[in-house]
Amino acid sequence: MTEPITADVCIVSGRVFDGRIRTADTAVALAGTRILAVGDDDHIRAHAGPATRVIDAQGGLIHPGFVDAHAHAAFAGVERLSCDLTGARTVDETLALIVDAAAATDAEWVTGGGWSHELFPEPTRQMLDELIPDRPVALSDAGHHTLWVNSLALERAGVDCDTPQPPNGHISRDGDGNPTGYLNETAAELVGRVIPPATEAEIVAGLRNAQAHLWSIGVTGWHEAILGEYNGKADCTNAYRKTIEDGSLRSRVSGALWVPPGVTVGDIPALVADFTARREENSRAGFSTTTAKAMVDGVPHGGTAALLDPYCAHAGQIGTGELHISPEALDALVVALDAEGFAMHLHIMGDRGARVALDAVEQARRTNGPGPRHHFAHLSMVHPDDARRFGPLGVTANVQALWASEDHAVVPMIGEARMRAGYPFRSLLNSGADLAMGSDWPVSPADPWLAIHVAVNRSLPGPSGPSAPLDAGQALTLTEALAAYTSGSAELVLGDGGRLRVGERADVVVATVDPFELPLDALIETGTALTIVGGQIVHELRAPSTASDLTHPEEGHR
Repeated sequence: MTEPITADVCIVSGRVFDGRIRTADTAVALAGTRILAVGDDDHIRAHAGPATRVIDAQGGLIHPGFVDAHAHAAFAGVERLSCDLTGARTVDETLALIVDAAAATDAEWVTGGGWSHELFPEPTRQMLDELIPDRPVALSDAGHHTLWVNSLALERAGVDCDTPQPPNGHISRDGDGNPTGYLNETAAELVGRVIPPATEAEIVAGLRNAQAHLWSIGVTGWHEAILGEYNGKADCTNAYRKTIEDGSLRSRVSGALWVPPGVTVGDIPALVADFTARREENSRAGFSTTTAKAMVDGVPHGGTAALLDPYCAHAGQIGTGELHISPEALDALVVALDAEGFAMHLHIMGDRGARVALDAVEQARRTNGPGPRHHFAHLSMVHPDDARRFGPLGVTANVQALWASEDHAVVPMIGEARMRAGYPFRSLLNSGADLAMGSDWPVSPADPWLAIHVAVNRSLPGPSGPSAPLDAGQALTLTEALAAYTSGSAELVLGDGGRLRVGERADVVVATVDPFELPLDALIETGTALTIVGGQIVHELRAPSTASDLTHPEEGHR
């Protein structure tokens, strides 16, 4: 009888989710960079040799590594290494972090972000002037659609009472017409373009920092959602290529080439030629960039998402918001890039934005026939008639499920009914559409279990209990949500993977518990105990287990 191949790692006493379903299997064996075997504990133990690392999953779910289909990992890492305000829970904590960050650097500018609109509905330059009067300060909000700056930053950028309002953006002004220091959407770029961009060394350090953080929450691959100069930020492509070359970027990644705002029909031939050349150059460096990213509209909180029906009059928004690209230019862009094999990754928040984007894909299908898998991100509002179009057009819904919970800040803009009907995941799935999931980190926390909890419950826990759920009829099952964040995202942005099958790359995660055994409202308690990338353990929460720990494995179960 042939002896079983010896494994490098055996994980036993868990429960396997294979990327699509929770199976009866309890264990996985890994050899080199690949999955050697999947089965019950006895079958997997047979692959253990003297040098095999045997790990007790302690009843936790063994699942494919999460793949984040929409992240800004490079600059999330840069932000984590600068003025990171995401952890602040009060006004005083936020202000203290700003002061500490300024004291920790002698850089010309103080930059960072992550401040909360709930704590600072419309912060002013004077608040920053009191803290840091002698250096320009520019801080993005948590959503990275708004910039809070001090007076010196406005002065450096030449933004004053005579500066006209930019298209698709807004300069907040006081009663005398002077800028308050609160810049929304494209207005943020007025200051962003004079901020010294991060150096390549800083971006490389940020990318490595981001990778370590993502490993700690079970994310083994991701899609960088913008490659190009954006809102004062440097192109991070070279950082990806450098870390791929030196081997420090060990996760599987891909990226989307950035379509600049305001592109016109006349710009498209040159843009397509440039993207094609960059795709080939990046491919030779081992970096897949077969996707193009464009902003179809803005966000409803700022009145810049493109809606079918007007914003609420009491919100001061008369009208239906703005498209960031004309329907004619979007049609031409999608048709041209689709013909060259580029998938479109489109930012869409409003229901009018979704409709014109679907029209553009439909035009590409009529013109070019079958083509790449286009995906629409965010999708906070989709008309039911348009939700039914996703599946037949082959459009993947790339959803940020953490956002599908009660949001009182947007109610003055769109009203209670539209807020509660938002993020129609079930309607999109019922259309036959594929689902992928991402975080939009650092806009939102990157932890997939937070998003999965909301996808299933349509609410988030709070200090006084869970928020009132959005339309429960749009909820996903745990199986559907977990599949979207593993195999769904992997197939979309990496081309394959996201499965626990023999021969697949060994990107494997062990959860702290089996969430299928938890009440649905407790899914948020799930964490990551172990992360393996390409067969190598890169994150371990628990103390190492050895083969001797497995004599009575039930003692370690939860």
